[in-house]
Amino acid sequence: MGKQVTVLIRRPPLTSEKTAEALRVAVGYTLAGGQRVTACFVGDGVYAVGTLRPAVAGAPDLEKHLVALKALGQRLVADAAAVRQRPGLTLRPDVEALELGEILNLLTDADMVVPF
Repeated sequence: MGKQVTVLIRRPPLTSEKTAEALRVAVGYTLAGGQRVTACFVGDGVYAVGTLRPAVAGAPDLEKHLVALKALGQRLVADAAAVRQRPGLTLRPDVEALELGEILNLLTDADMVVPF
């Protein structure tokens, strides 16, 4: 059985290309046979899985990576507390909102955590 890789995304998508790069890396990890990948959005990273369209503001487009991860059967999760702290932020319907304890379990149980 493959490894569980969790890509931890902490940065907002509008201020740098790191969020887009993190998602590209997450898609890349799916190429290894049997690996399970979870893109985990915390802090300001939750903006990347909201209804915001970063490409409109000139930021890198994230849509193709998010769609690819879901099409490949991988998980997209967001810190529910971080979402609640950002009034008006609505998550995409394909993103699971997890509480802090669940996020910590996800990170602890992963074979590899790749922070961005």
